[in-house]
Amino acid sequence: MGIIIRQGLKNSVVTYAGTAVGVLNVLVIYNKFLTQEQFGLYASAMVSFTTVFASFAQIGLPHITTRYFNRFCNDDTRHNGFLGFLLVTPLIGLFIFTILYLSLQGVFNSIYESKSPLLIQYYYYMLPLTFCIAYISVLESYSKVHLRIVVPAIIRELGLRLSNGALVIAFGLGYISFEQLIAITIFTYVLGIVALLLYIKLLGKLYLTIDWQIYKNPLFKEMYQYGLWVLLAGASFTLIQHVEKIMLPAYDGGLNTTAIFDIASRIALVIAIPRNAIASISLPLLAESWQKNDIAHIEELYKKSSLILFIVGAFLFLGIWCNVDEIFELLPKADIYSQGRWVVFFFGLSKVIDMATGLNSEILINSKYYRYDLAFYVLLAILIVITNLILIPIYSFNGAALAALTSVVVYNGTKFLFIKIKLDLQPFTWDTVKVLALFLGTYFLVLLVPRIGTGFVGNVTTIVIRSVIICVIFGGGVLYFNISDDATKTVKSILRKLRIMKK
Repeated sequence: MGIIIRQGLKNSVVTYAGTAVGVLNVLVIYNKFLTQEQFGLYASAMVSFTTVFASFAQIGLPHITTRYFNRFCNDDTRHNGFLGFLLVTPLIGLFIFTILYLSLQGVFNSIYESKSPLLIQYYYYMLPLTFCIAYISVLESYSKVHLRIVVPAIIRELGLRLSNGALVIAFGLGYISFEQLIAITIFTYVLGIVALLLYIKLLGKLYLTIDWQIYKNPLFKEMYQYGLWVLLAGASFTLIQHVEKIMLPAYDGGLNTTAIFDIASRIALVIAIPRNAIASISLPLLAESWQKNDIAHIEELYKKSSLILFIVGAFLFLGIWCNVDEIFELLPKADIYSQGRWVVFFFGLSKVIDMATGLNSEILINSKYYRYDLAFYVLLAILIVITNLILIPIYSFNGAALAALTSVVVYNGTKFLFIKIKLDLQPFTWDTVKVLALFLGTYFLVLLVPRIGTGFVGNVTTIVIRSVIICVIFGGGVLYFNISDDATKTVKSILRKLRIMKK
């Protein structure tokens, strides 16, 4: 777990920095320089649509890389042409996607033309952006199997977001038109691909040899069958992540309610960042353990990941929810966005529950039962669509968040039972109960802390005081009772480095 914790921690720092840049972009820069319609296109629609499109077009290659790279890994043979395979194969999926995309333009227009004419205007721009996102994902997966996730995260989380913010400022100051803004943004994604290739070269892993024998390898049939299965699962998961932004505009409030949900859910999504980091670096280790049939190591990863993620998720949820009103009051247009406070609660709680169940998807997708992972994603997709259809008309954006919570509870509960029955693995220990007790105890104690004044200074002071109390009670409790060896070692390592820095 040592390398997982180190890489995960670094990745979390980068991702949080990227999140801060993203929040600055959305709350300040985009709001200031873009009209509401332009904001909807640039900040939400184009990214959401192209991310979903790319998840289909890349035909499961990121997951194929994670599962099968160790079968080809050999520097002496330049990984048997595996990188060349990763660069050529997406062209097949992208070609098929392009044909379908252009053929279905009429259907797309009929759905969105009356409500979102700007989306129709920039229909063709989404095609090259889909290509870029697909290749960035594939190259990131190649870096991931070499246990290097930090620099790709810097490129994606910081580089692209900083450039987006700068471009919107340039547009707002009149240096470029909106059409040029879209075009140059797509070009920055091309630069992202180039940057990833240069980083892989610096690692000494840029083996551009194309070994066509891979396609004749007996393993290839298993690879593409696996890829088709995880394609559906991965694409379903990506669609699930964006479904609210697709469905909310169809109901009362339209883009206004979508904006409230978007801002509030972004606050809650901060909780899930460590899970993404830990999962990214754990995947190749799980794949290797399954290949060796090292069930003991898999169980160890399962339990340790569950515990550390529950600790981090609960800690972040406490910090956000206990200060939610003050956080909203610090935002521009607080009277509008503060309506989304219950989105933060429901959406944030769903992330904590997802983290507490550990790396269940990652374990399942690398096992012989990987096909069932698709069934669970389909179950989640059906659940979240049905619950949104029921709850959005009643509770609007709060209904969308409640739908997410309901669906995640059923989804993770079902997966937990499946893994327990089929693999005799489960992530919980008595330490999980200790964390839950600390979580509830800390929450009820912090509720006793009154607001300290009003305005900016009062809000910041209140947030700081409550956050310190959370750190002392919850964080201190985790360390005092040594609930997680990994958490204790990580904190001690950080403290040692801070002492060195002071010297």
